[in-house]
Amino acid sequence: MADPLFDAAAREQRRRRALSRTPRPFLAERIVEDWLERLAPVQRRFVQALVTGCPPALHARLSGVAGDVRYADTVDGLAAEEEGSLDLILVMGELDARDELPLLLRIIASRLAPGGLLAGAIVGGQSLPALRAAIHAAGEAEGVFAARAHPMVEPGAFAGLLGAAGLADPVVDIERLRLRYRSFGKLVADLRDHAGTNMLAARPRAGLKRAQLAAATAAFAALADKGATEERIELLHYGAWSPVGNNRP
Repeated sequence: MADPLFDAAAREQRRRRALSRTPRPFLAERIVEDWLERLAPVQRRFVQALVTGCPPALHARLSGVAGDVRYADTVDGLAAEEEGSLDLILVMGELDARDELPLLLRIIASRLAPGGLLAGAIVGGQSLPALRAAIHAAGEAEGVFAARAHPMVEPGAFAGLLGAAGLADPVVDIERLRLRYRSFGKLVADLRDHAGTNMLAARPRAGLKRAQLAAATAAFAALADKGATEERIELLHYGAWSPVGNNRP
């Protein structure tokens, strides 16, 4: 087995810290709004639902998506569910930073009843160009380019993974958000609020050195227009269905 790309302990630590920083991260609120909009026209009445990764402060907003809605901190909570027992699974984030993603998607798919729906959102591959430019500048300052950002999932590739997991009619929609920051530090603070900082197993354990931080800050500021730097986040909203009857794999 290959060495893990991501540090599971760091993932959990960042999740706990993020919840202590802000109970309602703005991207989490946006994802919940999207789920409610997308589920509203669905004719099927969902009975058993599991929601993973959603901050507790937003649970009440999802209480009406199914007759019985349960919540888990991470997708690992699906391990306690029986196969074919859920007709709705909502996954917030996480899948863009997990090892063995094809296997994990197959496990998620196995928990869906025939005709059940998986929906979720992850950060896409064209996100955070200003941050990546700042990180590159920090590497140039020391002549060392450490693993400070992980590869992200592309929409077409993720749709293919959903299909390979045995799910039908996979759809991945792209939502592009444009944010403006007056400082590099504010962007980093927002990433911490969303548990979005580096969780690579091979990441440097020390923070940026003074010269690296200065270089990153200067590179970020150099992109500014009218006192603020634009940053882009690409949210991939996905959905797929568990096949019914003879269409099941």
